[in-house]
Amino acid sequence: TLAESGINWIRIPIGYWAFNLTDDEPFVNGQVPYIERILGWAQETGLKVELDLHGAPGSQNGYDNSGHRVTPEWLHSRTNVDRTLDAVRKMTQLAVDWEDAVYGIQILNEPSRWKWPVSDILEFYNEAYDIVRSMTNDVYFVIHDTFLGPNEWSTLVSSNWTNALMDTHIYQMFDNYIITLNETAHIDMVATMAENVTRFDRSSIGVVVGEFSAATHDCTKYINGLGRGSRWEGTLEYVDHPLCPFENCTCTGDYGSDYTGFSDHYKRFLRRYIDSQLSIYDRELAGWFYWNFRTESAPEWDYMLGVEQGWIPKFSRTAIPMTSDEESEISATDLVSSASLLPTFTPYVIFTSVLAFALVLF
Repeated sequence: TLAESGINWIRIPIGYWAFNLTDDEPFVNGQVPYIERILGWAQETGLKVELDLHGAPGSQNGYDNSGHRVTPEWLHSRTNVDRTLDAVRKMTQLAVDWEDAVYGIQILNEPSRWKWPVSDILEFYNEAYDIVRSMTNDVYFVIHDTFLGPNEWSTLVSSNWTNALMDTHIYQMFDNYIITLNETAHIDMVATMAENVTRFDRSSIGVVVGEFSAATHDCTKYINGLGRGSRWEGTLEYVDHPLCPFENCTCTGDYGSDYTGFSDHYKRFLRRYIDSQLSIYDRELAGWFYWNFRTESAPEWDYMLGVEQGWIPKFSRTAIPMTSDEESEISATDLVSSASLLPTFTPYVIFTSVLAFALVLF
């Protein structure tokens, strides 16, 4: 189980349609009883929960993970904003009702800075903050960085906020250059990508890595959207040639969907890659969420499979700093706890999107 694997905080993504739905929208609702069932399980096992509004009316980013792959219209309509705030209010009520389980409210996942001025997004953040704090002072108020670099994060934060966290997502497969890197360069890139994050002034707002995984390729089915292909094989729109770091770029073997076909070398790389991330996120930040708890045919995105197969440490604080040229296989006796390096409040956490699909399908 998650708790037995050393996890203490889970992130549950929820679409706005769980709280308000119009007749012309293609979703179904009725999710709240299932969310409360999970909150009950979390309470029984001692897990804490972050409720994450993952999709907003009109789409906050145009991505399929918002519930609708479309040109985003979220902030173009005050009605959309009001419905989003209504969802935030109802999520916060869940936090009040389940105060022993809910430790955080993420008011919106990945709003797009490319579509709207940051000042408009901050205005929404402030409205959401007022709603959350009018109902409770006890939960973390969590915002997303809108894909801004850490040197610009201060433009998203108000000085009067308390008990707040900045959520940043760190991946190495959604970029046409980074996906061309070899294994050594990917491990080195972990420190490069984390450097500015760890330098950010966290005296007024903590930082969590809200999403990351073991993947360094985009071969995973539908990872770029339904029927959109991959950079790896050169089949994604606007990519005119394969971008993998090899001559033969195929989504098979180590880069396929069947983990039983993974080579020992690749599994050692996955372990080094995960350890290099956890050694920073555990030591430097307020916590992390791994995307995902369980998956179908996506091994590098499956936390529990990674624990079972050994490329993710069973207890997150056993991650040790790794150098990119270490090639020896890691055994359990090689692991040391980094708990002494952690602030006492630091949660080590996992993302679970068990509801991400259920919210759409039932």
